[in-house]
Amino acid sequence: MRTLQSTWRKRAPAVVLTLAAGVLLTACNSSNDTGGGSPPPAPTPPAVVVDSFFTIVAARVASLLDQDEPVAIDTITATAPEDTEPEAVP
Repeated sequence: MRTLQSTWRKRAPAVVLTLAAGVLLTACNSSNDTGGGSPPPAPTPPAVVVDSFFTIVAARVASLLDQDEPVAIDTITATAPEDTEPEAVP
């Protein structure tokens, strides 16, 4: 039967090596940097993409009078871009 002392003697080197590795890795991650460099440049905003459907509808609404005849919109392709923010309705 093994005694507690003999088990500890076999595991002690592994425990010590594990603790030493942890201490070394922690020491490598110190960030005592005062940051004397210049700040990174601001990211450029993405190019504004105009939604063609929104542009056509907004122009048509702006030019409408109550007496105008309705316009067929079958030839206009409805777009739904996923890479732009929704535009405010005027």
